[in-house]
Formats: sequence, C-alpha cells, structure tokens
Amino acid sequence: MSIINIGDGVVDVVATNGDTHLGGDGFDNKITQWMIDEFKKAEGVDLSDDKMALQRLKEAAEKAKKGLSSTIITNINLPFITAIVEGPKHFDTNLTRTKFDELTHDLVERTAVPVQNAMKDA
Repeated sequence: MSIINIGDGVVDVVATNGDTHLGGDGFDNKITQWMIDEFKKAEGVDLSDDKMALQRLKEAAEKAKKGLSSTIITNINLPFITAIVEGPKHFDTNLTRTKFDELTHDLVERTAVPVQNAMKDA
C-alpha cells in the first residue's frame, strides 16, 4: 500500500508498506480450495491432483472474485470438470460475497498491519 500526496501536478509518495506474500493469488487460492472441498463433499472426488481440473478451478476462482466486486452472488459453472467410471462430473455452484468474506477473512486481516505501518510512516 502507498500513501501519496497529489498537488500541482506532482505525485509524491509519502509512505509505502506491504506484505509481499499477500495478493490476488491468495484470494484466488482460498476460493479454489473451497471449490475443491465442496466438490469432494458433493461428489466424493478430489480434484486437487487433476492438473487440468485444477487449472480450470483457478481460472474460475479469479473470475468469481472479480464478479463479486459488482454483485453479491456469482455462479461458478464448470461442465465436465472430471470423469469417473460412471461418466462425466460437472461443477456448478454459487459463491456469495458473504462466503467469500468468510473464506478470505484472514487475508484481509493481514492487510491491517501494513496499512497501520504506512500511516505511521506518513
């Protein structure tokens, strides 16, 4: 995070602080893990070892995260996410902003210290 002062066409960085291990991927990973867990509960299949399915889940997680910035619920629909002896399996569920907030609460809390440090430095 950066605190800047803008005036007379000049941008002055007053203070900078952050957690280099905290970013969008962390939020995507929380959603991805939630989808893996939900699918395993519903279908009894663990997608975490299926590279193709995992890539599709990660892409869907990022899309869902972005979607929740403008709506309170988003649908995640991944047809043919995997196949078992009985046939293909599909992933179709909704993710609410409330659930997203619950999943990522610890990541959001981690932003507090860098914000406070930058404010002190400024």
